[in-house]
Amino acid sequence: MKKFNFAVIIGRFQPFHKGHLCLVEHASRIAEHIIIIVGSHNAPRSIRNPFNTQEREKFIRDSLKARGIGEVTIIPLSDSAYNFTDWVMRVQQKISVIVSEGTITIVGHFKDDTSFYLNYFPQWHLDKVTMQADGISATQIRNAVFENRIIDVAEYLPEAVSEKIGKWTTESAFAKLQEEYQYIKSYRKKWESAPYPPLFVTADAVVIGLGHVLLVKRKGNPGKGCFALPGGFVNQSESIERACLRELKEETKINIGYKELQGSIKLTHVFDQPFRDPRGRVVSHAFMFELNVKELPEITAGDDAGEAFWLPLYKIEQHESDFFNDHAQIVKYFINHAL
Repeated sequence: MKKFNFAVIIGRFQPFHKGHLCLVEHASRIAEHIIIIVGSHNAPRSIRNPFNTQEREKFIRDSLKARGIGEVTIIPLSDSAYNFTDWVMRVQQKISVIVSEGTITIVGHFKDDTSFYLNYFPQWHLDKVTMQADGISATQIRNAVFENRIIDVAEYLPEAVSEKIGKWTTESAFAKLQEEYQYIKSYRKKWESAPYPPLFVTADAVVIGLGHVLLVKRKGNPGKGCFALPGGFVNQSESIERACLRELKEETKINIGYKELQGSIKLTHVFDQPFRDPRGRVVSHAFMFELNVKELPEITAGDDAGEAFWLPLYKIEQHESDFFNDHAQIVKYFINHAL
């Protein structure tokens, strides 16, 4: 008889590699049933999250099938970058739907500070596993794939994953991300001689009117074609609020004057999740504008925006994977705090 009824493994699995496989094999030895929570569900494709949930589930199931591990439940879970308590609560809810009674253990590996979340489930046993496959890094694997060096990391991948990634590199989704990867690599190179890692400050506008939010489509990398909030980098000679107003007018040509826009600011908040932007450490000061209008103002795409448009708020969830970085989460943050 095994020690636990259920073992829970939490990760992004971008991609699922042999280090993850070691965790699952360990879980199969100590628990009767395995629950795998796949994070960053519905996150936009990016060089940090290149594979969608369906692709990652396929990676996992095919890899485990090859090892004779079949009794596994896979649960997708969206991120809560700016509400960690909400994320913990949703993990608990997902598990409670499956487990009405029985013993539970969280199986995980503390690779660095990003593994702190494993300590937030004191009601369950925590099984800390020493990785049995040294030198594995999902970041290094992704970099090798984008640099057409998958052969260099094939030994770290289950055969099924290596085969599927090889096919994926022939698709348009890969080509788009590879172009972005090269852009980011070149962007970071400009700052590699700086005495300290640079920290960038941006200002973003969340303009709400008549149940809609004002968005743009990004014209260039990173995030070419993604939905985004009007915004950009703060100039040396301006305040952050002024930068937000300037970027809003430049990118959308919104038919409202500066003074009226400034008077419509209802909330402001800093969004600083460390990995929110592929260019580096980018901290955004976002401002929520609540427009008191009888019809939506006229807008026209300008500056580096490919398109400007009003999106009904109820469509944010269904389009979450189309947003740039954490912009969908920023919109939802303000909606939830604007009571």
